Amino acid sequence: MSYYRRFIYLMCVSGLALSSCKKKPEPQEVALEFMHAIQESNFERAKEYATKESQQVILLYSIFDGKRNENEKEKIKNAKLEVINQKEDGDKATVTILNSSVSSQETLQLVKEGGQWKISLTLESILPTSVPPGTMDLNGMPPVVPGPLDTAAMK
Repeated sequence: MSYYRRFIYLMCVSGLALSSCKKKPEPQEVALEFMHAIQESNFERAKEYATKESQQVILLYSIFDGKRNENEKEKIKNAKLEVINQKEDGDKATVTILNSSVSSQETLQLVKEGGQWKISLTLESILPTSVPPGTMDLNGMPPVVPGPLDTAAMK
């Protein structure tokens, strides 16, 4: 019985040691996973890669996404994404991604939250800089326009 207990103990210690060595995702990995979730309109998954403050922005973005026609959604879904630049500065990072379907660049801001890299979105990052008077819909929402996360819809 003593041998069996030692074996179990060693297995548990080995498992703990290996699990603590698991590498945390780098900013470019988080940015790509976030963008892929957005492409697939999987906003719950996208929230996993975003800061707590960005959760409401993703919710708003999902409302805009729901108003797109199927052609726009298909273009966004089929876009090829490639990290072309990354810069880390302490607990902040920027990742620039090339959206090959329209050859446009999107720069995402990341911050460390709870020791993990998270996407930091602002309302301005998904809305146009100004909304002309009289263009709000009946719900008080601005018109659906492509933002930096969905430049594929522009083509």
